[in-house]
Amino acid sequence: MEQVNRQTWLEFEEQAEEKQVILFGAGNYARKYFQKYCGKLRLAGVIDNNPQKQGLRLAQCFMEVYAPPESDLSISSVSILERYSDDNVIVLIASKNHYEDMLAQVHEYGITNCYVIVRMEENEKQEAEKMPILEPEQQKRQFVAECCKRYDISPKKVFFYTYGKYTEHGKYITEALLKIRSDLEIVWMLSDLTTDVPDGVRKVYAGNWRQHIYEMETARVWILSLAVPDFIEKRNGQVYIQTKHWASITLKKFYLDAVKSFASVPEKLENWERDGRLMDYVITGSEFDTASCRSGFGFKGEALQFGSPRSDALFHEVENRKKVYDYYHIKKDIKTLLYAPTYRFDKKKGNSFHAARLIELDFARVKRALEKRFGGEWYILFRLHPSVADAFRDVERPDYVVNVSEYEDSEELVAAGDITISDFSSIMFEHAFVKKPVFLFATDRREYLQNEYELLLDYDSLPFPIAESNDELVRKIEEFDCQKYECAVTDFLERYGIHEDGHASDRSAAFISNLIGGDR
Repeated sequence: MEQVNRQTWLEFEEQAEEKQVILFGAGNYARKYFQKYCGKLRLAGVIDNNPQKQGLRLAQCFMEVYAPPESDLSISSVSILERYSDDNVIVLIASKNHYEDMLAQVHEYGITNCYVIVRMEENEKQEAEKMPILEPEQQKRQFVAECCKRYDISPKKVFFYTYGKYTEHGKYITEALLKIRSDLEIVWMLSDLTTDVPDGVRKVYAGNWRQHIYEMETARVWILSLAVPDFIEKRNGQVYIQTKHWASITLKKFYLDAVKSFASVPEKLENWERDGRLMDYVITGSEFDTASCRSGFGFKGEALQFGSPRSDALFHEVENRKKVYDYYHIKKDIKTLLYAPTYRFDKKKGNSFHAARLIELDFARVKRALEKRFGGEWYILFRLHPSVADAFRDVERPDYVVNVSEYEDSEELVAAGDITISDFSSIMFEHAFVKKPVFLFATDRREYLQNEYELLLDYDSLPFPIAESNDELVRKIEEFDCQKYECAVTDFLERYGIHEDGHASDRSAAFISNLIGGDR
């Protein structure tokens, strides 16, 4: 113990230059190590006596861990010390109150080459107090500068981020890329690292801002559906492709065109203006889509009018229907209506906050109307916007109403369903791409148009039956004319130059592959 009491970080560093480091303890004291040495020393592993921590990746537990190989390491039990000896390893004890017991555990494996963080911190307390304390935004900007100085851009690294989930256009572009290239480093920033992704995709933790910064600052290509965070710097040689989070046409004005909706939050407008300047390309699906993106994003770069990658799912109806039906244990002969209303602004908190509107759809009457007009037995797949998905999680509902709000991929739901009912969500257009029936139901239509978003399209010009009450909706369903509807939808899609064919993701992937170049 006398030797431990005299230890310093300098002595530890000198030994660590020649040996691997094993960190014992995955608590707050381990952060001391990562703050000083993440990516600089050879970390062989982290061990902890808590079984609940064992198996977790380091990037999930420590904001300071951001780059591989450390970010990909998992916490292990103390038994991994069987593989090591004093000749090849240093054990660093990261605990304030239990370090003596932990030292004894390490010694049982014949390893005496140990350092204790709390003792080194006490020995160098005066030096540690000289370290400046920075605000979170200052820390992020400082770390961005360090990354840009320290790490080169990886020429074949493609970074994806979509609300922390594996979904939207990026998902379909990724899977198309994997079909034509095996040499790319494809990185997805996810909130849940248990999310299933294809082989060839590396998952990183969205809750770790250092990892977020490192991955973006070292990626050759960014593919995003949201704005670039204001602390991120785009470097020379990096390419930013914006996919947006709608398909080939959208109903509502957005971003810079939605000044009326966001006048109370000017910082959002400032960030979107900056984002438009950073974009190199936007993937669009029609001339109308391109024009609205130029206006809404303030975008002056090249529009890639490839179509809607996520809408490719609609052309794989059989497999997506089976996937969704199996997930929710729905019998294969059941027909399904997707009911997907959008959020409303929170009147008390303002336009930066979303609220769920009281659901006024009469599920029982709509079910009867569907069965009367289209035959068969019907279920209703009820999907709220992700920002308000928790609002009706525990609400009692009939067995034939299935809450699918937490299902990851909305496109698979659209592909699986037979009919859509929405109000103002741009999901309304997706079923129209494949000529399936769409109905609009909005009892607050006038209030919405006055107080929420302004529209890019005249609501009455849409090719869908519109209802403002349950009585009207039931009548529209019962009187639905398939031939008349298909003609109206065809005319509408032609008017706006929308021609989805199920290959938008292939075109997007081919462009990205050519952009990156190199062997495949």
